[in-house]
Amino acid sequence: MSQIKAVVQASIIHQIIKVAHQTSITPPLIRQRLHSDTLQVQKLIDFFDEQLEKNGLAHSRIESFDSPNTLGEVLSDYLFNMAELRYLRFGFTITLSFPYVRIWEVLSPVPPLTNEHQSVINQESIEQTRYRRITSHITKALHHHVYAEPMTTGDHLPMIFYTLGDVEYLDIALLSLTDAITIDEQTGEIIDTDHIDASNLKIACRINITKLKEHRYKSTDSTYQADNYIAWIQKGTSSKIPEYIQDFLPIRIRLDDTVATTKLMKSLINYLKQSSFSEKDKKEVQSEVLAILSHKAKHKDSVNIVDEIDPIIATKSTLSNLTIAAEDSFKAFRENNGYAASDENNSNIFAPAADPLKNYETFSFHLGEEEVIRVSGSRSLLGEEIKLKEDDNDEAVIEIKVSSENLPAIRKIFK
Repeated sequence: MSQIKAVVQASIIHQIIKVAHQTSITPPLIRQRLHSDTLQVQKLIDFFDEQLEKNGLAHSRIESFDSPNTLGEVLSDYLFNMAELRYLRFGFTITLSFPYVRIWEVLSPVPPLTNEHQSVINQESIEQTRYRRITSHITKALHHHVYAEPMTTGDHLPMIFYTLGDVEYLDIALLSLTDAITIDEQTGEIIDTDHIDASNLKIACRINITKLKEHRYKSTDSTYQADNYIAWIQKGTSSKIPEYIQDFLPIRIRLDDTVATTKLMKSLINYLKQSSFSEKDKKEVQSEVLAILSHKAKHKDSVNIVDEIDPIIATKSTLSNLTIAAEDSFKAFRENNGYAASDENNSNIFAPAADPLKNYETFSFHLGEEEVIRVSGSRSLLGEEIKLKEDDNDEAVIEIKVSSENLPAIRKIFK
């Protein structure tokens, strides 16, 4: 996206003020003026672009357009229904040809805000007024969900409406601006974005408004299947995509940690199978990844696949003198095998679940004392590929299923 410069329609930074476990409600800080410096706004879009490329592997779409206090409801009510004109403003032209002709100017269908200054409206285009008012309604909707969760905290809330070519986008983020982006706290005007620290980004999402609009207009068509048009951007591993953010949108595809855990392990195993790593290296990589996920599950922490899993494979390739091209990386493999925008449970950040990890732990046992039979493998094989069949005489048979591709080698051993 960064190859094409964005045409900014409107941008502003409001603020949700809240500390963890706050019982009293502090109203959101709704700023009155849009940003005028599009260069600084472009830098902010580029920053989101960079983070999306690295950390934005989760995708979804709006589940409902009529749920109260949601982004879907706000955009449905105020961004798309241009036919529902609420009021008009009219005045006099200042042209010399027709100095006294009265004209009617159609305003935004969004209701005016409390304490809205007429001087601000006079300096804005109709579209800018409409977008500015929409951002205030979006802020109030998110404010509702932030205060619904005791542990959540507030922060600055940048919102940017812009177009790239013929496609409309909306970027929304919760971002700590201390030492990262300098703004005028009174007006919210961006002064400097030269030193944006990615660690200050809590969470953000990029919404393809063009596709969302299509979804809204065709939502009553039972045969219509909407694309995923919300891309998540999240830095760090402190938490998965929060439930209150998912409720705020609200999203169609919610994250299932159990499914996501199994999906990651299966993806890793499939990637290693087709890789050039030695069998020893494959086992070591799988063991190290399993150890990290198990630790995270035990302490109820989240894992970031890009920041914590991909480096394990990169380090192993370096130690093994293997050169892995970008198109052959685990990241590229995931995107082509289950982690694309149209796939479910495709987030690169989630909280690993303990139960499915047990299937990927290894087991080992031996039978006999002098002539020893040793059996080892993944726990996921137990009960499926390897079965224990007991009889009434306290004796048992271990049955191992052999696949057709392995059968020739096993036949040679028995001959």
